[in-house]
Amino acid sequence: MKIAIKAILLIAVLGYIIIAISTMSSDQSDRICKGYEVILEESENGNSISKSHIENIVTKTNCSIEGVAINNVDAHQIESRILESPYVDSVVCYYTPDNLMCIRVFARTPILHAITNSGDSYYMDINGNDMPTDGILMDVCLATGNFSKQYAREHLLEIATYINTHSPWDKDIQQIHVKDEKHIELIPLTGNHTIIVGDPTGIEEKMNKLSIYYKEGLDKTDWNNNQTIKLNLADQLVCRKRKKR
Repeated sequence: MKIAIKAILLIAVLGYIIIAISTMSSDQSDRICKGYEVILEESENGNSISKSHIENIVTKTNCSIEGVAINNVDAHQIESRILESPYVDSVVCYYTPDNLMCIRVFARTPILHAITNSGDSYYMDINGNDMPTDGILMDVCLATGNFSKQYAREHLLEIATYINTHSPWDKDIQQIHVKDEKHIELIPLTGNHTIIVGDPTGIEEKMNKLSIYYKEGLDKTDWNNNQTIKLNLADQLVCRKRKKR
């Protein structure tokens, strides 16, 4: 859904650029740039970057903008330098009819925050691009444990995407924990149990099985009585009760 929204916004921007260009004189030599404005498109999870971050990149390019003839402004270099930021998905520079350069930036949207046993900490977007955290706190699915970036791209992104796009899991599952490549656990907010997924395959089928159990098989008194709920057994769901003290 988010990719489709980005595509629509990008098409709209390109359409505006074409219309703006068509209404301007083909002779750019007498048009002087008034300056620039950064337009940061909001992502559904909130942006991981700010306008000031982009403005700092533009400043470091040392490209002359304000008061310079438009055909002498190196917009391509500005776009290239902004795209070097690990937080940026795409960028386009264009001019308004009153000679203001607009720098429209689409930020990457993290859907997973990985913290591994080896000490790595990074965000990852739906396309598998990793981003440094740098003290940025984003409200996304947390993944912890023993895994590589390749494993996160190949398996954890699919699980995180499923959780983020399906209710009630988007609100209830707070953590994915990887013990090893064949043993994944989910930590819910509700109840005091651990959901054992097993290997990363068939996440939709496993979560559907859990949904049925929550709706039809789980008595309210069992929320804190179960220690584990196993989804990794064929055609069945197995609960292990917590030992009474």
